[in-house]
Amino acid sequence: MQMLKHLYTLDTLSKMTFDLNKQGRRIGITHGAFDLFHLSHLDLLQKSAKLCDFLIVGVDCDSNIAQYKSYLRPIISQEDRLKIINELCCVDAVFINDLPLQPSAFSQLYKELKVDVVTIGQKFGFESVIDEQTANAGAQLLRVNTINYPSTTKIIERIIDRYQTNTV
Repeated sequence: MQMLKHLYTLDTLSKMTFDLNKQGRRIGITHGAFDLFHLSHLDLLQKSAKLCDFLIVGVDCDSNIAQYKSYLRPIISQEDRLKIINELCCVDAVFINDLPLQPSAFSQLYKELKVDVVTIGQKFGFESVIDEQTANAGAQLLRVNTINYPSTTKIIERIIDRYQTNTV
């Protein structure tokens, strides 16, 4: 089995970002499901990396995705989604985001990791919560204008529609 080169615990990330912060490095974070990874996800991560010196990506755990999307999701396991994100050269560190789905958890995470900037795509569904939590942590929220590509939900709907109408 291939070793994940950028996978860290939150404790280790906290120690790393403490040192990076002391060096004046700009810490960035983004997080999400990244289920059925597609071009908008890649664009978000590449553009996010340009806004900081060290990009951390939280890959949402399976149980959280099932809560906020559907019991039928995710399609791709957290381990496999983590491997995909881990291989991207624009990403400096990856962790499984298994924080409780409570707004205060994100504020605490951003503070603990000494985050300077939080990036989200324009299709991110929890803008007001992230706005507040980013401000509470003293970080800057940046909405990244990503390429216009169908969401994972739309991709799944297209697949279902295509195969239901074209079955023999």
